[in-house]
This record gives sequence, structure tokens and C-alpha cells, in this order.
Amino acid sequence: MDPAGRTAVVTGGNSGLGEATVHALLAAGARVISLDLGGSAPDGAQFIACDVASPAAVKSAVAAIDGPIHILVNCAGIGGIGAIATAEGPGDVEAVRRVVEVNLLGAINVTAEVAHRMIGNDPVGEDGERGVIINACSIASFEGQEGMSAYTAAKAGLAGLVLVWARDLSQHAIRCMGVAPGLMATPMVAFLPEDFLAELLKDAEFPRRAGRPDEFARVALFVIENPLLNGDVIRLDAGTRPPARTQWSAS
Repeated sequence: MDPAGRTAVVTGGNSGLGEATVHALLAAGARVISLDLGGSAPDGAQFIACDVASPAAVKSAVAAIDGPIHILVNCAGIGGIGAIATAEGPGDVEAVRRVVEVNLLGAINVTAEVAHRMIGNDPVGEDGERGVIINACSIASFEGQEGMSAYTAAKAGLAGLVLVWARDLSQHAIRCMGVAPGLMATPMVAFLPEDFLAELLKDAEFPRRAGRPDEFARVALFVIENPLLNGDVIRLDAGTRPPARTQWSAS
């Protein structure tokens, strides 16, 4: 799908991977709406404040968008780490629940509303596409490290839903893909010590560095523009296969 002149919704579009994706879509000529809790959308994008974990808030936000919606990129997410149980007691299940509510159920809430809108779109292009949906997954979708119950549960869910949603929506000419980045230089990891970042990156093949948000955005744009990409997850991780644990998580 050519994004020029199309309407795109990006969740978490005011920072990190979402913000970079908003910039890329604007540069490609799309009209872009960022759904985020706070902050400011990039110049040229519309911002609608929305807690994606709230079905009512999502319904209201999507209803406020006029006209057809052609593109959805689910980037909204929060971090969280903690063992499922220790010798001292059970893990913090409520903390796990919150991460899942935002990262996984948030994407489900938005996709349900936006995909419904997409079904009513007029077909565009030679294949008659009506929409494209992209989930921001993670290498934790496949290889979660020690202490990553919450994040891995959410990101594995997002990856698993890609094919299901592609199958649900194929009859309506709507595609769904996932992009699974490794360690990315975003605000979510900005607070981590340099030694910890170095340990997380030591198992990357090449290049051995954190990814840049614009690299994620370029892959998202490639997915949108290539109609044969459907029902799968693209890894964006420099060949990284993370270890079970780090010195930091084991300490």
C-alpha cells in the first residue's frame, strides 16, 4: 500500500519506536494520528490522548478520527521485570497484569476498533488492499530472559496474533505483520547502566550496537509498501540470540 494520502494510526506515537514511525509515515505523505497517554506528537501529526488499556478510551479515540483508516502500527508499550516467584514469596502478579494490559490487550483493543473501520474502506491499488496492521513485537517474543514474565507474555502474544489476525482479516483484504526488534535506543532503556547495555549487546552478530528507532520505522514502511508481506514477524536484531540471564539479572 502506498501510504501517501492514506490515514495511519500509531499507538505510542509520541516517543521511541512509535515516534520514529510517525516521522517516517509523515515523510511518505500519510496523514498520521498518534494515540498516546501524554507528551507531544511530532509536527504534522494529530495527537489524541488515549490509554490503550481502556476499551472505552480506545473506542472514543478511534471514533474521533474522521474518514477511512488504512494503516495501524501498534507500538504502545511499557517495560517490567521480576521473577514469577522467589524464596521470599510469589512474584508481583499485578505488575505482570499491567504490562499485559498495556502491551497486549492495548493492541487488541485498538486493532479491534481500527480493523472494523478498515473493513469498510474502498479497495486501493492493484490488489485491492483495505488496510495494513503492524505489531511491534520483540525478540523477547521468542527468547525471553530471566525475569521477563510480563514483557515476554505480552510480546509473545503480539507475535502469535499476527498470523491469526492475518487469517481473520484476509477476506477483507487487510494484512497483518509483526516487527520484532532487539535492543533499541529508546527512552525505555535510556536509564540502564552502560555495563548492562554492553552485556545485552555482546551476543549480537553484526552490527554490535543498539538499534535506532528510525531503523524500525524503515522496516514498518517497507511492510506497508510490500503487499506480499503478510502473517509473519520480521526480526530486527542484528542476529542476536539473548542468553537466559545476565550478570545483572542474576545478581
